[in-house]
Amino acid sequence: MIEGHGDDIYHYEAGMVRMNFSTNIFQHADHTALKAYLADHFDVLNNYPEPQPHSLERIIAQQLDISPEAVMVTNGATEAIYLIAHLYHHSLSVIPQPTFSEYADACRINHHIISYEHSNDLKELSNQRVYWICNPNNPTGNVMTKGIIEYLARRSPRHTFVVDQSYEDYTKESLIEPKEVMKCRNLLVLHSLSKRFAIPGLRIGYVTGHPDTIALLRSQSHPWSVSALAIEAGKFLLRRNEPVIPDLTDYLQETERLRTNLRKIEGIRVYSTKTNFMLCNIEPATSTKLKFYLVQEHGILIRDCANFMGLSDHFFRVATQRPEENDILVDAIRQFISEIPEDTL
Repeated sequence: MIEGHGDDIYHYEAGMVRMNFSTNIFQHADHTALKAYLADHFDVLNNYPEPQPHSLERIIAQQLDISPEAVMVTNGATEAIYLIAHLYHHSLSVIPQPTFSEYADACRINHHIISYEHSNDLKELSNQRVYWICNPNNPTGNVMTKGIIEYLARRSPRHTFVVDQSYEDYTKESLIEPKEVMKCRNLLVLHSLSKRFAIPGLRIGYVTGHPDTIALLRSQSHPWSVSALAIEAGKFLLRRNEPVIPDLTDYLQETERLRTNLRKIEGIRVYSTKTNFMLCNIEPATSTKLKFYLVQEHGILIRDCANFMGLSDHFFRVATQRPEENDILVDAIRQFISEIPEDTL
């Protein structure tokens, strides 16, 4: 589903999209300091980057208080997904739906036999090899408790559990900590600096796991997969360690306010969420028509979820932005609904 992700602003003319709700990242992070730092370190482009970004891995390991051998930096969390799928090629994989499409894409390329299950059924599965868990889950915003994941990993030591915690900085739920991961050879956890620091254009992710498992994963990687500029950005942001998204408590309160206001619109159903984005259903029209209308009439971009497995063409996803933008979104959707003939509502 390479062409089917959110944040597809590149499909539109410059300036056409004024408010972007399709990405799960806060759109107004202040990158002034990062821009200045990268401008001063632009000469790193004159040389090849490290074949493996060990310097960045050491900083991450130091901050997490774990061994550098338990950390592997990748070109976004997505590279890690494909490396893991390649490591366990021809395996049986369980991918609860709906979820991020790259798990299935990576597994198909690497000849996995895939079982698509509802997330509520995960505890009942017992004879698969690799379990893929997006936590918090995209697009639903659901969170699987740490206890369930730890129980599954302990119960099935011969099976591998891949837990994608890319959105861990956008939830207050208790998730698996890196020190806990090091105790389990069958547990790999994905993390995203791209999302933590709201820099999706710089692909920086990392995997934590038992050193033996990380060593196996590293053996599958290609040299120079992370650019020199991305490595410098990662080191600067981690050392600076200043949040670029709003206060999480305030941000999630604004998420709930947005969710409440959307629920007041006739014909719109909004599902509960544990993070900054939410899955919605529009009954009287398709999500594709809603997306087209919002872009054309209001310069607003949302995520059409019609291409998520398990969802119909009536689902869409939005992520919380600034309060004034959230209010504009609500008013625009309400206007769209008001223009639909009453006999279809």
